[in-house]
Amino acid sequence: MSAYVLPKGSLVKLGSLSNYLYSFFNNGVPENLPRVGLQALNTDQKLSEISGIYLGELMAYFSAAAEFSKMTAELYAAHEDVLNNFVQHLQSARGQKPLMDDLEDIATHIGLPIVLEVELGEDCEVFADTHFENPENSEKSWKFWRSVVLKRAGGIPAAWIKKFYFPRLLDYRDLSTAKNPRILEQTIDSSLMVGGLMQAWHKDAPADLLVAFKKQYGQINFSQSLAFDANALERFFNFNSMIDPATRLLNLMTIWQDLDALAKKQEIPLI
Repeated sequence: MSAYVLPKGSLVKLGSLSNYLYSFFNNGVPENLPRVGLQALNTDQKLSEISGIYLGELMAYFSAAAEFSKMTAELYAAHEDVLNNFVQHLQSARGQKPLMDDLEDIATHIGLPIVLEVELGEDCEVFADTHFENPENSEKSWKFWRSVVLKRAGGIPAAWIKKFYFPRLLDYRDLSTAKNPRILEQTIDSSLMVGGLMQAWHKDAPADLLVAFKKQYGQINFSQSLAFDANALERFFNFNSMIDPATRLLNLMTIWQDLDALAKKQEIPLI
């Protein structure tokens, strides 16, 4: 397996969930961060043995989508009755917050998709993402697919993480107005994650996908971002959309519905 060197100062992205943000802030990104979401495509046993941190560009949004889908499926399996009642309330009383018990315990397990922007603090050897390239093609894995594996003792220091991106978060009042622009903004954010799914599942070229996305929407990242520091994290977790259990659950459902509907159009299954 040959390595390619990304020079100090290179910007890379990493997809995850919001409930890992404080761990990343306090401890950095661990040196082994397994990727989920491609098990159904990978028949080569060697693929499951790759360890390290998957870094990318559009594939960071794939990782965020895959982690979010896995968590949502597990949450639904554990709380099916409560979540079905929640959805029924949303459909019957649009724009009104449900007054339900048991939401607080569920909300503590909800993570929303996020993407970290990392500035490498030193020259780093990276290796091919063998979902796209053979092990000896690490340079092409980065330059064409923008997806590689970092194998660095100690992982990624927190100081290398400069900002994090996240989707537009909604409140119940946003649902009371037809064609609310904030709802559209969240749907566009979900479309970006589906772009990552398209790269992974259809082997679509990420540069072409990002050019098309920017032409249509004027952006190539989630619409919202904050610096990666203590004040910004406190601000993020004190958004009403995060601190109120029913509103955090609302955003889980609206992002999931968009992600599921858009993925189905591309014939891509979610976990």
